[in-house]
Amino acid sequence: MSDTDSFIEEVSEEVRRDRLYNFFRKYAWVGVLVVLATVGGTAFLEYQKATAKSQAEKVGSAVMKALEGSDEKERAGLLANIESSNPEVKSVVAMLKAAEETALQNYAAASKSLKTISEDSSVGQIYRDIAEFKFLLLSHDRIKDALLLTGFEKLATPGNPFRLLAEEQIAIIKLKNRENDAAVAKLRSILEDAEITDTIRQRVTQLLISLGIDPSSI
Repeated sequence: MSDTDSFIEEVSEEVRRDRLYNFFRKYAWVGVLVVLATVGGTAFLEYQKATAKSQAEKVGSAVMKALEGSDEKERAGLLANIESSNPEVKSVVAMLKAAEETALQNYAAASKSLKTISEDSSVGQIYRDIAEFKFLLLSHDRIKDALLLTGFEKLATPGNPFRLLAEEQIAIIKLKNRENDAAVAKLRSILEDAEITDTIRQRVTQLLISLGIDPSSI
């Protein structure tokens, strides 16, 4: 099992430190712009909305400037100074900052920010799910596997955009706990899922091969 353990650890570490970090760095600004557009789209109709538009533009400019920082430490510092009264804008900014903290290996700070977002009922569910998923990824080896499984199982419900990613993590945790049959069954079900992406298919296929299982037989 030494080669398999090494592969599983490599997959977990890559996901934890790189994949979602790059995802948030690359795409989270889109979420900011969407929220800002919603806040300020009809701002010209009245003074209050005009004020909101001005504030939204100010926050948007600050976010873009922060993301142009020369390194993670500078970007995290700039993002920390951005304020907004809109809870969803605040959540996106906080997730961007958590991504920079993750790159700096400040896992405690990143986890705290993400957990705060995931538990904030004033924030839209999609933002809460993103924060919870990233929090769970950062929590490998930091909280008990039982708690990790509970968290990922909640995200693995039908209709959740993180369902297959969560199921993939469940399989990895079961493999680490030597529950091979359950893990393989989970991996097989992922491969058979109609919503599977090419990226997930590739990772699951490689994992099955490392376990000595021919994915083509599924």
